[in-house]
Amino acid sequence: MNRRFIAIGLCLAMVFSALPAMGQTTAPANQSWDVLRQLPGVQTLQVERRDGKKSNGQIVSCSDTELVIERKGKLETFNRNDVKKVWTVAPANRTQKAIFGGIGLLGGVMAGAAIAVSLGFKQCGGSCVDEGAGALAAVIGLPAAGVIGGRALARGKRTLIYSAP
Repeated sequence: MNRRFIAIGLCLAMVFSALPAMGQTTAPANQSWDVLRQLPGVQTLQVERRDGKKSNGQIVSCSDTELVIERKGKLETFNRNDVKKVWTVAPANRTQKAIFGGIGLLGGVMAGAAIAVSLGFKQCGGSCVDEGAGALAAVIGLPAAGVIGGRALARGKRTLIYSAP
């Protein structure tokens, strides 16, 4: 019986000793604007404004009051007060692109084969040239589009570096 009270007492002591530590919060490291100012060289960033709009681009400059990125050949300036979050974006690796491209290829082959089979069994009037061209386009075009689409869906890893307080 005494051991139970000792165990319960120790558990309660640990819980109550942890409560003040839980109330103390420090600002996370990713809330510092200085991290943006110290970014080396050309980095791809994703910037989320307070209104929810996101922009991707290469960092051009960063001062105490604003962030400038190059997006589609044009400079875009963000006031520090308008920025909600900023991420660095690492490019997708080759393996990830290959996997997504393979998935797109598989989907394209399956869709192309289904369309080609359905066109093959279709009753055609005097000439089946249109159905043959459609089947050929489906068998070649859909897998190619699947590979291109799959590789485009492969995204790089995002790392949060700034979050507005």
